[in-house]
Amino acid sequence: MAHNIDSMAYIGDEPWHGLGNAVHAGASADEMIKQAGLDWTVDKTPIGRAQPGQVGSRFMLTRKARDASEQDVPFGVVSQKYQPLQNLEAFRFFDPFIKRGVASFETAGALGSGERVWVLARMPGQIEIVPGDEVSRYLLLSNTHDGRGSVTIKFTPIRVVCQNTLVLAMKDGEKAFSVRHSRTSMTLRLDEVSSMIGLFQAVFDDAARAFQRMVKTPMDSKRLDAYLETVLPRTPEQRAKGIPERWARIQEAFEEGRPTGHVAGTANTLWAAYNAITYEEDYRKSRTPVPDDSRLNRVWFGEGADRKLVALQKGMELAAAWR
Repeated sequence: MAHNIDSMAYIGDEPWHGLGNAVHAGASADEMIKQAGLDWTVDKTPIGRAQPGQVGSRFMLTRKARDASEQDVPFGVVSQKYQPLQNLEAFRFFDPFIKRGVASFETAGALGSGERVWVLARMPGQIEIVPGDEVSRYLLLSNTHDGRGSVTIKFTPIRVVCQNTLVLAMKDGEKAFSVRHSRTSMTLRLDEVSSMIGLFQAVFDDAARAFQRMVKTPMDSKRLDAYLETVLPRTPEQRAKGIPERWARIQEAFEEGRPTGHVAGTANTLWAAYNAITYEEDYRKSRTPVPDDSRLNRVWFGEGADRKLVALQKGMELAAAWR
């Protein structure tokens, strides 16, 4: 297919990649699933024949065709203990938040042939870094159908002025809240999701304090190099050659104020340097042609997300050291 997004739905403004179906504000989980093209199910069927009186140990996960125009799509091999989480169940994770007005659906979709399903929900309120520079608060639920992952809930604030996607960790350092694919764990933990509202609020409160410390931390070229060395360490060969290409792009973005949008009070700060790195991860172009939306997979779930989290963690350490 032309894009790596299997299907998608959104509420509000059209996404940057121009894909997906528009859904009215306040849409239900069922409506989001249908408009996102996620109204299919995943079956788990035995592979081969088991011995009489025994249950097979290997099962195939398959995306079932909705009608005669589609074909079944195999996703992967799993054990008997593995419990598929259907798309409707995954979306219902947000029902307590939606009903209480704590969050609202914004986008939902699937990547590839549906191996990864995700839904992005926005929490009300924003984090103000300085006047004119706000960060919106989002939760990203991701579910995999290939048997290799778990349900994860990530904290993904988005900076309004430049649409940089940031990544937060929980207090224990974990990148996301994870729920294993077994009926017991999904039932116990997802049923208690409403009690997690306080946890989510605490993570964003911690982020607000970290961001505000970073914007109060001045930066110069020496400090920028020290910061980049912790996030994108150079090899001995790179040091001998000088400034790596990625360093040069980040330094240029930092000096030109591209990631901060020239908002007063943000230039030449650690906050600007951190956003220069997230800007590089979100918008850098590949040397070889790739699907436009591969960026979404990389910056939310891949190496881009990991690097942005490292950039935040190292930035917080330096902000404390440079006080």
